[in-house]
Amino acid sequence: MTRALIALLAPVVLALPRIQGPWGVAYPPADASAPRPAIVFLHGMWAGPEDSCPSFEHAATPFGFLVCPRGNAPNGAYRMWTGNYASVAPSVRAALRGAEALAPGKLDRSAGGTLVGYSNGAYFAVEVAQSEPGRWTGLVLLSMRLEFNVARLRSAGIQRIVLAAGDRDGARASLHALAASTDAAGLPTRFMTLGPGGHELPSDIQARMCVAISWVRAADSQACGGGPAEALEGPRGP
Repeated sequence: MTRALIALLAPVVLALPRIQGPWGVAYPPADASAPRPAIVFLHGMWAGPEDSCPSFEHAATPFGFLVCPRGNAPNGAYRMWTGNYASVAPSVRAALRGAEALAPGKLDRSAGGTLVGYSNGAYFAVEVAQSEPGRWTGLVLLSMRLEFNVARLRSAGIQRIVLAAGDRDGARASLHALAASTDAAGLPTRFMTLGPGGHELPSDIQARMCVAISWVRAADSQACGGGPAEALEGPRGP
């Protein structure tokens, strides 16, 4: 199923130029006939946008402009996120400006965007979402124990959330419970398994994230080529 998805999208994504700068990495949308909303991915610890962003390219570009900022703090040879909203927001803004400058007319910063965060980046995706009312409508948060204020996220404009983790990830149980309680509180939320692995991203992350991003954006998932929709659990999922 994953190979079928990649085969379906490959003719499109191979034609897309990767753009990058000191701010990070970005991929313009597959459909560049009009400006598209930002899909911002915050990488985890011991990582960087160059090695992390490609894992989300095929999943995000059918729905928007994928922008991957560089973590705001060094972590060995790589980067991470640290501090609070005020300390990470400049990196996110710089990446959006850099991507917009290198691909003019393809990024609509006024449209409701989507924030995706993995591990350390998931915590700060929540920080950005709740601190920028009206800018973001969806969250996809992976592999990080989290707590958040549902009312604050809803008032900031978040309409849908996907929480995801591998079956052997230490964050799985807490994210599964958080998905159920958030959905019960009136903010539509789904839990997605990332398969039988642990904290690492699975080999089929593109297909899974395509389903997740299409759902949080309330978009047509046909672009996902029949990806693993069964992995996206409803509020009463197991």
